[in-house]
Amino acid sequence: MFRFNGEDYPTRLIALDMPEISGQRLISVDSLDVALMTKDGCYVSEEARDIDEEVFFYVPDKMIDAEENILIQYVKDMVA
Repeated sequence: MFRFNGEDYPTRLIALDMPEISGQRLISVDSLDVALMTKDGCYVSEEARDIDEEVFFYVPDKMIDAEENILIQYVKDMVA
């Protein structure tokens, strides 16, 4: 869980096994991605930059509680 600007955002560790990306990766929700950035695509703060650098991928908020295999397949589909 990340806490940013008084809000809590869920995170998950997933195990990826792809040729170019393998191992545990931290994912979080799109609403965190939006909170970290300005409309111009800049970080709102250094704290926002630090958080974003820890997150490998953002998924739709409603998807974060999905089973790990579903999350893994979604991330694979989106980064491949």
